[in-house]
Amino acid sequence: MNKITKGAVVGGIGVALLLGGGSTLAYWTDTDTVQGATITSGDLDIVSVAGATWTVSHNGGAAAPVANIGNFKMVPGDTLTYKVDATVTLVGDNLTATIAAAPTAGSITGDAALVGRLAVTTTVNNGATTPLVPGANQVIPVEVTIAWPIGTAADVANDNAAKNKVVSFADFAITLTQVH
Repeated sequence: MNKITKGAVVGGIGVALLLGGGSTLAYWTDTDTVQGATITSGDLDIVSVAGATWTVSHNGGAAAPVANIGNFKMVPGDTLTYKVDATVTLVGDNLTATIAAAPTAGSITGDAALVGRLAVTTTVNNGATTPLVPGANQVIPVEVTIAWPIGTAADVANDNAAKNKVVSFADFAITLTQVH
């Protein structure tokens, strides 16, 4: 055997003795149990939408109830107001949310002459812009107005073209969205 091979064999035996035979390489370990926990998610929910009412005012006058919107005949100067309450629940330690309603001028469909004379506006939560905070059964008012402004002499032809026409006010979404 040559010297390099003998040295390698002797070195290998020495390492083997140190690691497993001649002495020990020891280290300590320990294990303990960490207590688990239950994690519960919160909730963001539109519980109900109820209490829908229609009213009408004419030329800025006092609002009067509309018993059956399907039988109501709108004229220039009328402002129809649709009111509904959305009951919402927010549950979460760090939860805030906004609420919005989506009716627009596009929510009214039908005869173009009448659609063109009507203006739609929406107010949610009395116009408050502060995010909602956690709480159960919070009642949020939603109001949609559909106005047929009284025209000027220049509007007479457009108002006349809208006589005896029919439009539909489409379903719309009320959306509750997490902010934080």
